[in-house]
Amino acid sequence: MRMTRVSAAIAVAAILGGAAQRVDAQQTFPQTIYWGSGLVDIPTAWVSPLPGDFAINYSGKRFDADPNSEKINYNNRLNSQLTFSLTGWSFLEAGWAAYSANPEWGFFGKALLVNQQAMRARGGAAGWVPGVAVGMRNIGPYKHIDRFGVGYNLLPPGADPNQKHVADSLHQNFNTANTVYGVATESFALTDIRPNWADIDLSFSVGYGNGLFSDDGGLGASYAKHATGGLFYGGKVDFNPTANLGLSLMAENNAWDYNVGGNLNYRGIRAGVYMTELGAGSSASDTSSNPTNAQRATRIYNYSKFVFTLGWQSNVFALLKGNFLQNRAAELERARQELLAEIQRRQQRIASLELEINRYEAQNLLELEQRRAQAEAELRAEREALQRLEERLRRVESQSGTPTPTPAPTPSNPPQR
Repeated sequence: MRMTRVSAAIAVAAILGGAAQRVDAQQTFPQTIYWGSGLVDIPTAWVSPLPGDFAINYSGKRFDADPNSEKINYNNRLNSQLTFSLTGWSFLEAGWAAYSANPEWGFFGKALLVNQQAMRARGGAAGWVPGVAVGMRNIGPYKHIDRFGVGYNLLPPGADPNQKHVADSLHQNFNTANTVYGVATESFALTDIRPNWADIDLSFSVGYGNGLFSDDGGLGASYAKHATGGLFYGGKVDFNPTANLGLSLMAENNAWDYNVGGNLNYRGIRAGVYMTELGAGSSASDTSSNPTNAQRATRIYNYSKFVFTLGWQSNVFALLKGNFLQNRAAELERARQELLAEIQRRQQRIASLELEINRYEAQNLLELEQRRAQAEAELRAEREALQRLEERLRRVESQSGTPTPTPAPTPSNPPQR
């Protein structure tokens, strides 16, 4: 019973110690070009841990020629996207995306099924269980968009209030609405492996999706030369040059091609630069006035592109009530101090129990030794009494003339069990 209590105390102390030790191990992820948090384009199994966190992100992708010839056109080479996302209950992210200046639009969302930070608090092997999330993209009426958010013209052309969004001839066979995906992400710091290593955070993600991750609209290699059939993967490295400045370097395959880039975060203000479609080459754009579908595909897909992003991440409650985050930080610090105090109490209790057990063991050994010595003394006394009785018997028999029977042998050692 005493050993069971000691084991329980040690287990509780280890769990509490692990929770206190990993409080500051939380990583963050920037907004993707088109759809909420992740890497360059792919999602990750991560949701901001504070309810009310939101992100506004603008991205512009540079094309050789306008991928959508019939649109509200303020720049004939820049295709722009605007996204807004909001987190709730520490496991859900939802948002809205505008794909172009027309705009076509759609909703997106992600639910965290396994929270890696919660698993890390358990310590041991559980601390290396990756986060797991499922999500959706392009929830809405525009099912013919491609992976760039391109696919519709405004007809009739010109500034007409009755214009309609009509899928162009190149995108008629796309069906990417309600894209579903699943993703797993493993995040850790080098200091988790060895405390004296550099303070650098790493993360690796892998997932699979349909729709925007696997539907090429029947264009085949004209759409992407490195399609994986829906499998996407990527990694991120985080540095902190200063206390308020974070740098993320990312590389990925978004199920179509390879993307790389970097993102700077200064107190919630984010800026990123990326190169996408690295494996597509640098095909010269066709400039004919009435391009065929093959020529349009070349204009859009078959060359590398430059992308920039600008964003802002903050918290709704912090804006509505400025001391929310301060109160949250104070709560976390109080929780940390309580954990440390509880760990100290547990350690003291464990030391007290160990001393008590050692004392009991010493007392038991002394008691056994005393009982053994007493038994040996009693045995010697019985043997001496028996010997005296045998001598008296012989004297009596010699006086009476009665022959003395042969006595049974006396055991020289105590019986063995």
